[in-house]
Amino acid sequence: MKKILISMLALLCLTTACSKAENKPTPEPSSNPVISVVDLPITQAPIAQPEFETTWALTSTDGYGILESTFSNIKIIMNSPGTEIFGVQTYHEGLPLIHGVTYHLSFDLSATIERPVEVFIMNVDDSAIEFTQMLTATENGTHYEFDIKIQGNTSWNGRLAFNTGAPTPETTYDYHEVTISNLILQEASDGPTEPNIKINQTGYLPNAQKKVVFPFDQGDCFQVIDANTNAVVYTAPILRKLYNESTKETTFYGDFSDFTTPGRYRLQSQLNGTSYEFEIQEDLYHNLLDQTVKMLSLQRCGQTLTADWAGAFAHEQCHPQIATIYGTDQQLDVSGGWHDAGDYGRYVPTGTKAVIDLMLAYQMNPHLFTDAIGIPESGNGVADILDEARVELEWLLKMQNGWGGVYDKVVTAQFPDFIMPDHDQAPLYIMQEMTTSTGDFVGAMALAYSIYQDIDPEFAQRCLDAAKLSWDYLQSASLSVYTNPEGFSAGQYSDDNDTDERYLASAALYAVTGEQKYLDSVKTIFQASADQLTGVQWKTMGSYGTYLMLKLSNIQNTDSTFYQQLLSKLITDAEQVLNATSNDGYFVSLYSAYAWGSNADIANNGLILALANDIRANVNYVNSAADHLHYLLGRNSLNLSFVTNSGIHSPQHLHHRPASAANALLPGALVGGPDSALEDPITQSLFNGDTAPAKCYVDDAESYSTNEVAIYWNSPLVALISAVENAN
Repeated sequence: MKKILISMLALLCLTTACSKAENKPTPEPSSNPVISVVDLPITQAPIAQPEFETTWALTSTDGYGILESTFSNIKIIMNSPGTEIFGVQTYHEGLPLIHGVTYHLSFDLSATIERPVEVFIMNVDDSAIEFTQMLTATENGTHYEFDIKIQGNTSWNGRLAFNTGAPTPETTYDYHEVTISNLILQEASDGPTEPNIKINQTGYLPNAQKKVVFPFDQGDCFQVIDANTNAVVYTAPILRKLYNESTKETTFYGDFSDFTTPGRYRLQSQLNGTSYEFEIQEDLYHNLLDQTVKMLSLQRCGQTLTADWAGAFAHEQCHPQIATIYGTDQQLDVSGGWHDAGDYGRYVPTGTKAVIDLMLAYQMNPHLFTDAIGIPESGNGVADILDEARVELEWLLKMQNGWGGVYDKVVTAQFPDFIMPDHDQAPLYIMQEMTTSTGDFVGAMALAYSIYQDIDPEFAQRCLDAAKLSWDYLQSASLSVYTNPEGFSAGQYSDDNDTDERYLASAALYAVTGEQKYLDSVKTIFQASADQLTGVQWKTMGSYGTYLMLKLSNIQNTDSTFYQQLLSKLITDAEQVLNATSNDGYFVSLYSAYAWGSNADIANNGLILALANDIRANVNYVNSAADHLHYLLGRNSLNLSFVTNSGIHSPQHLHHRPASAANALLPGALVGGPDSALEDPITQSLFNGDTAPAKCYVDDAESYSTNEVAIYWNSPLVALISAVENAN
């Protein structure tokens, strides 16, 4: 058996050749950005695509042939036919053959001499022949089509083969060539019930990179097909064979970035693959963005949600009761804000992360956000995303005590039943102030000053004054770590390191005030603890602080050396994410670590790339950030858009109390996604340690570890969509 690699140079003569860009070296991540300054050019060339390698094989017994295959032609160079028709065989294995399913096989067959060629399909597992036909190849070529119904056992190891040896021992042929072109094997119906080419089910922006993933070997090429006319409008090679540890698949990918015509399409691979339909359009994600923001409005607490805008999620005012500070008899009004997730707790660490994401999403691309998504404040002249962020900011202000400490959360002792929020009347408790929550609060309030000062100066000043008071409190406060008191089962969100929160607090205040004391604090923390300042998750907030210093402050002009150190840190954070994608078949930055909230991890990693690109433009960051979005919208091993009401196949049974109580689907919500630790009874009953980590997900309301939703999972999705739209 011989395989001949076809170089990219040879592909240039074909319709959809893949160009090989210069592969510039990627800087090694530095654990000490104070010493190692990464100074990248303004724009890097895209990462080069690997060369095309045919997935067809040739084997000879008593004959001798050579296979020369490009993605559009299978050419067999016959030097000696041997004595049997199968003396030279060109084949492809690993095809799914499903019992009772009819497959349609079509191809063009030609040869430089007239001669017989045998085509057959067999189940390699039991050697059963499902189809065989002797054909005639001529110089002028012939088009052949067959419908083949699988009568035998289902197999995932079918073989499609062409025999080009001698039909009889007496037959002799001189040197000649046999060519099979335009070969397609597909199910004969309108399309498979489960399309197996993985795409972003919402679609792609016209001028953006457009990659798709094939979860098994589907031949050498794929086609883009107009969904309205069924015309083939683009053909491209299938590239890069890679074993993907997280999905336990051997994946390939295709790239049709050069095809930019707006429309509705589907994909078809050479061998037994098709995709869901998708769109190529400008402004494609606008409606999705509106839905993901409006999802947060349906999480509002402490107010009446009316049916005219909340639909099935309408309810009377919820949780109006005065809350008690735990361990005291002191009571406070802490109504408002958002319910955190599928339960009704309200948490400062997650709420501040979510509101920061919304403000950054707006800051990166303000023109993308409208005043008409259908919330009570729509039409007031302020972008609805800022109205929604203010709902949470107003609640956060209530969580600050008189000396600047910020309480950690407002919860009931136990999670409520699956009831509407206005039926949850259990006593509310406020948990003690925490240094982590206080640092997060300062960061959110300082950024709010920057965002709202031209919209509502009085509110902006309130936020800034509150931020300064809490920063002063932090200077004498020691680390406090939260654990649930005995008898409480609320979300714990415990954090035993407040270095990143203190850094964020100082960075955000310096960015908006320019005051030296805040800069001194930023430098002190950075010099001592730079390795702890990475992340945009509720527990690791350091990258926000670095970004705000680079984006909003004047540090580039006042202290260029420190500016370069900060820039190095943010670039290092982004490079670590980018490097983590290099061996992943779905181009995302998780390997086997699919933990609770893995989809949020992916959104957050995409956000780090977006923030770095916003400071220092880099096309690799743009494309990789979009790759993370494509995963969330369907280009994943589960072939599922993880955002409700998006794409063709999305979650229907959320772990979400209002959704269950109302028997309705919460729109625009990002579910938690695969959790390989199997942390709820449903996943434990369905999966085991042999299940691929990226496939440990179930669309079931009882699967709280994979199918819950949360404000701080939606918020990085909002920011990521904004960044992807802005970059393209």
